Amino acid sequence: MQMKSSNAIYIAITIVFLIITSSNVTADTIIVNDNGNADYTTIQAAVNASTNGDTILVHPGKYSENIDVDKELAIVSESGNPDDTAVQAADSNDSVFHVTANNVTISGFNITGANSTEKNSPAYGIYLDGVPVFVPVKDTEVQGCIITNNRLFNNSIGVFLEGSSNNVLSNNTASGNRIAIFLSSSNNSELSNNAVLNNEGGILMYGGSNNTFNNNNISNNGIAIVLHFYSNDNTFINNRVSDNEHGIYIREASNLTLINNTANFNKRDGIYLDSSHYNVLEGNTANSNGEHGIYLNDFSWGNYLGNNTASNNEHGILLYYYSDHNSLINNTANSNEQYGIYLNEISNNSIEGNTANSNKVHGIYLKSSTFNTIINNTANLNDYHGINLNQSNNKRVNTDIVTHDFKYCKFLEDSSNNNTVSGNHLFDNGKGLVANVSENNIGINYINDRGITEMPFIGSVLTLIMLGIAFMFMRRK
Repeated sequence: MQMKSSNAIYIAITIVFLIITSSNVTADTIIVNDNGNADYTTIQAAVNASTNGDTILVHPGKYSENIDVDKELAIVSESGNPDDTAVQAADSNDSVFHVTANNVTISGFNITGANSTEKNSPAYGIYLDGVPVFVPVKDTEVQGCIITNNRLFNNSIGVFLEGSSNNVLSNNTASGNRIAIFLSSSNNSELSNNAVLNNEGGILMYGGSNNTFNNNNISNNGIAIVLHFYSNDNTFINNRVSDNEHGIYIREASNLTLINNTANFNKRDGIYLDSSHYNVLEGNTANSNGEHGIYLNDFSWGNYLGNNTASNNEHGILLYYYSDHNSLINNTANSNEQYGIYLNEISNNSIEGNTANSNKVHGIYLKSSTFNTIINNTANLNDYHGINLNQSNNKRVNTDIVTHDFKYCKFLEDSSNNNTVSGNHLFDNGKGLVANVSENNIGINYINDRGITEMPFIGSVLTLIMLGIAFMFMRRK
């Protein structure tokens, strides 16, 4: 009997414990109002009183705080309107929200005033802090956080993700910060539909992979987007980058995908790659920039540029200094102040099916460049030359060049060798094809130069005849 009684007591105690435990698991909503008519008057007091899974609902007002968030919470404004719910840093040298827990949501606030003037100790509007305090520590990353519908103004850094992965930043506005959004060693996050306006720096990344940047509007900043040092395997789709000092600046980053982005009206370059490899640029627009539309510099090799538009810039597309083994396919580079496509000190690139029309100097220009393939491009109505191979060595030129006047077609002078130039359409340029002291394989190209203007009827007839000869020759081959 005594054993049965003990078992009954144990069962009763267990049931009571389970009831108490289950009641504690239930998520609560904690109300904050700065007028005193709520659970708490400060967000920090509500955080301190909360447990994992709770929601802290903040009524409109102005809250002067630096908030440490170390629990899994949803902290949201009651109105959903950042205009009427402001959180200003009480200490400008500290973060407004310092998050060290997973699965935190921060939404609907105007977050401002973390604007430390200490050069090496910036303060942050929102800081997702995944850096371990003691080393070694495992699994310290801050993950699963949602930062949405906030306004970040006048902070050293608006949002800083450090060692933080699998987070979402969406529909935020960051303006008037030194840096709007900064990712450091942070992976697998999504940044979408954010407005990054009038900051010294827009979105910066130092290290981190598999992040996705979609549909962000990044305008009137110093540099719009910077990826630096091992920021590999990231994706940029449908972002608008305009009226910045620099557009998209990528240095020492590989395996990036840039699709359908717009980088227009920037003071320097639209899209700039430096020492970056195996990136895909597809369907981007880089027009009306002060210097280059798309610029591959300094050992940027193995990149694919397809179906991009780079028009009305100083230069359309520039590949420079050992930027080798790149493919430029079906791009458009029209109406640039100097060159449509410019290759300088590079080799083994494929330039195929591009359009480079109405540029004020040359359509396609090679300087000191070797072993490139230039086929099936169209370069019409350029003020100087359709294609110019400058500084080329060997004096072999294939006699199957198609033109109605040899002297206006090619020009032998001084050293870009071992390039293949074939199947290009070069009409109404100053000169169609220029190969200076050429050691190149010049195949069949279709050329009608402005040099023959005094007999337009005869010129047109001869052009048709020569094109017919070219097609017959190719059919026999």
